[in-house]
Amino acid sequence: MRTVFVDMGDTLVKFVPRMHESVANAMREQGIEVTEKEVFRALMKHMGKSNFPHPDHDGLSKLDFADIFYEMGRPVDLEVIKNLSSRNYLSDRFELYDDAIPFLKELKSNNVKVILVTNTTRKVHTILKTLGLYQYLDSVIASCDVGVMKPNPKIFYHAMKEAGDTGVHIGDVYEIDYVGAKRAYLEPILLDRFGFYEEIKENKVSDLYQALDLLKEKLKF
Repeated sequence: MRTVFVDMGDTLVKFVPRMHESVANAMREQGIEVTEKEVFRALMKHMGKSNFPHPDHDGLSKLDFADIFYEMGRPVDLEVIKNLSSRNYLSDRFELYDDAIPFLKELKSNNVKVILVTNTTRKVHTILKTLGLYQYLDSVIASCDVGVMKPNPKIFYHAMKEAGDTGVHIGDVYEIDYVGAKRAYLEPILLDRFGFYEEIKENKVSDLYQALDLLKEKLKF
């Protein structure tokens, strides 16, 4: 087993602002006081229920704010839901996390195969080219290309077929990356950069340097 399956957003690449930050700001504009962690956890629980991309959203599912507020345990006016649903929360600004390239270089120097598995729009190819990531990746499995999203195990089956191997998956969302990988019988590692998953105790790291240490144990390199 010499393959690492890796997420893109908030694992290798930081979007500015991050989606949950944009959603939280939009909620505040509607007069709803929220914390970033509260919004992140509700948003990810909601997104973890989606297996297939919406036909009008280029590889991603459509946000259902009624369900997001349900996950937050907050009743809300239908007009607020309508207003929030009309906005775009995807950022066109992106940059690499400082630990992304050292992480990828270490894997490649030890002959570890690296497969990107990401829920994303077709902008993924521009992002990877702009940030110079293609040279470190053996393949890219994106929801916009295969028509299915994490946590559905089918997207991981595409990745494992491409790799010709099983392996370890690392990503930043428990409900999407961790649960999805387990459904596909991959070993998951949760990258909890911001301490939003304090209840998760096993196979959790706070940065990609810690992930490397854990991967060296699991993959024996």
